[in-house]
Amino acid sequence: MSSQLVVPYLGMKSSKGGEYLSSIAVAGLCSVIAVLLRNHLARENFVIIYMFAVMAVSIRYSRGPALVHAILAVASFHFFFVPPFDSFRMEDPTYVVTLFGILAVALVTTKLTMKIRNQAAEALQREEQTKELYRLREEAEMEVQKERTRNSLLSAVSHDLKTPLASIYGAATSLLEEEERLNAAERRDLSQSICAEAERLNRILTNLLEMTRLESGRKLTRGWYPLEEVVGAALTRLERSLRGRPIRTDIPPDLRLVWVDDVLLEQVFINLLENIVKYTPAGTPIGIAAWENDGWIEVAIEDRGPGFANGEEAHVFDKFFRGKVAGVRGVGLGLAICKAIIERHEGTIRAANGRSGGACIQFTLPVGGIPPEFHEASENTV
Repeated sequence: MSSQLVVPYLGMKSSKGGEYLSSIAVAGLCSVIAVLLRNHLARENFVIIYMFAVMAVSIRYSRGPALVHAILAVASFHFFFVPPFDSFRMEDPTYVVTLFGILAVALVTTKLTMKIRNQAAEALQREEQTKELYRLREEAEMEVQKERTRNSLLSAVSHDLKTPLASIYGAATSLLEEEERLNAAERRDLSQSICAEAERLNRILTNLLEMTRLESGRKLTRGWYPLEEVVGAALTRLERSLRGRPIRTDIPPDLRLVWVDDVLLEQVFINLLENIVKYTPAGTPIGIAAWENDGWIEVAIEDRGPGFANGEEAHVFDKFFRGKVAGVRGVGLGLAICKAIIERHEGTIRAANGRSGGACIQFTLPVGGIPPEFHEASENTV
């Protein structure tokens, strides 16, 4: 008997006195039924009725009430079914063997049933203990993983914050202490260094804050926007970083509007383009293309750099993952944020090496329904 079969019985608690009364009542009920059917069934059938009741009581109640019921069952069988009926007298002494045999079977059945019940209870307890152990182990592993993530974040952030801060401090100190000995070109170089490192510091903090907001369930502020407009805004913000790089865009003028949070989608393009700037040689071209495909807007951004190392494609969107390229610094959150934003828009994003060399990031966005129609104002409108 499986533990599942006895769970209902284990869960039903009653007082000891109540169990004894119930076991006696079951014996009485069996006797009433047996007497009513005594003239219609063979005697062997009533042995089965009493033995079935013995098993049921043994499953339901504890050892004492089960033993009392077994003895009452044998006594009732003797009283009602051993000639002369309705009496404890016995005309044929051989019935003593029969009664003792029935009693032995009843007691053995009770003992075996109790043993199975106890084994089932122990198995159920072991199963609960195992589940609790697995739960505690999973919680411990999650806590270890959280601690590792915190340590990785602190390590990456502390290093990547200290570097631009050191550069800013050094350049600012030079401007203050060496102002009279520096010519205009040198002062301009130091000022540009401060500006560049401040921008880098701002990008690091922006990515950290954005990832925190996304993980805490930031709501999307959606609207209908031309994809070309979102791309243009990102290119404008990165104008200084992209200077000297040919940018080729291939976005059909009749491409449908996208139902997106334009601020977040702009951040996706910014992060992808900044990633290209970090990992590709200066002056190499960048391609941005978009098209509609079976109810989806697909976007691809390609570069002409070294591409992804073998096996990196599957991990570039992991938090704190950074490509193994000498001299490239970063926290490793840019592409993870892109993935989080695209998935919040119910889209997908993937990385691969392009057919003509370099890396290619491609993502999809659902069309999102029918955009509103914009009508130009009539020439007669005042």
